[in-house]
Amino acid sequence: MINQNLPVVDRKIRVLFLPKWYPNRYDPMPGLFIQRQAEAITAFCDVAVIYVHPDPDCPNKMEVEFSEENSVRVLRVYYRTSRWLHSPVGKVLNFRRFYQAHRKAFNSIREFNPDLVHSHILTRMGFIGWQITRKKHIPLVISEHWSRYFPENNTYQGWFRKLITGFVVKRASAIVAVSEPLRRAMQRSGIDHSGFRVIPNVVDTTQLIPVSQGEKTDVKTIIHISCFDDKSKNISGFLRSLQELSKLRTDFICLMTGAGPDWEAMREYAAFLRILDTHVKFIGMKEGKEFDEVLSNADFSVLSSRYETFGTVVIESLSCGVPVVATKVGVAVDVINAANGLLVAPEDERAMTDAMFQMLGLCREYDKVTVRNSVASSFSKETVGQQLVTLYKELL
Repeated sequence: MINQNLPVVDRKIRVLFLPKWYPNRYDPMPGLFIQRQAEAITAFCDVAVIYVHPDPDCPNKMEVEFSEENSVRVLRVYYRTSRWLHSPVGKVLNFRRFYQAHRKAFNSIREFNPDLVHSHILTRMGFIGWQITRKKHIPLVISEHWSRYFPENNTYQGWFRKLITGFVVKRASAIVAVSEPLRRAMQRSGIDHSGFRVIPNVVDTTQLIPVSQGEKTDVKTIIHISCFDDKSKNISGFLRSLQELSKLRTDFICLMTGAGPDWEAMREYAAFLRILDTHVKFIGMKEGKEFDEVLSNADFSVLSSRYETFGTVVIESLSCGVPVVATKVGVAVDVINAANGLLVAPEDERAMTDAMFQMLGLCREYDKVTVRNSVASSFSKETVGQQLVTLYKELL
């Protein structure tokens, strides 16, 4: 049992995470990157997470689930949403229930007396974090992971939202973005702070390692991994680039990996372009060892996004020793170089075709160990965890 009265220097720092997204009983994927950050600091911190999830089918007004996951204490609260979800009255009622759920959850863990609150995703979570830190006179850190500040997304709108966001940001002790492009996009949107930091997401590179692929065939394997949201990932543009590539050479197959809202539409579009099954295969979601195997055996990976806050697949690919062709978005801007891949401008389909044509000739000449070493330590649990803890210590 932790002695609550010991000064911070003599014990683990107690950190309360307040995420907008977190793995839940309906979907294990949302906020996975936040979960990994929480787990990354457990060597140095005592971590608790309060996550509140709206649930129109919740049998009770509120349900609470508590668990300990990889040394992180997680309190999940599910609350029933209003039937008038999209009406002004419904929105007010739902925010009230959302706020009440957080207050009840925080009161239920009073024995966990945090030294610091780390909210993830503006604006509501920053406001709730400020409410707690204001009363307890402790630092507030806010991490942003959302792409709404990019002009291609442009969903950071509304004078009231911007007013509250500015109010919360001014009262935070530090603001963290997960990539340099995200920080610049936030600053262009008027969100700035003297304590602005860039601390990346955690990528578990321990299982993602180069593999011996044995004798290779003449047909090269391209892999494209995404959540199949065409607005952000520009999958339709990527498919058109593949169609043009198929006119220049035929020694490739592209594996479209993942699932999402536009999966079926993109498959139909590939059929319309007459590249389905000949040069493009949709293989669905791959997880765990199956994902590692498919990625590790690819000749190169492609990220075609219009915008990214981070771009985990870039780090995963490089960790496997797989070179990457990527648009100049997210973390790709900082990590892709001549030793591990090629960069192209977003939405430049001709440049994407040219880069893939070039990569088809180069992909098997890259040194896999060099490619892996370009990212192996920078995004590990230990490295990112230490960056967060260093920030916490500065604030405390």
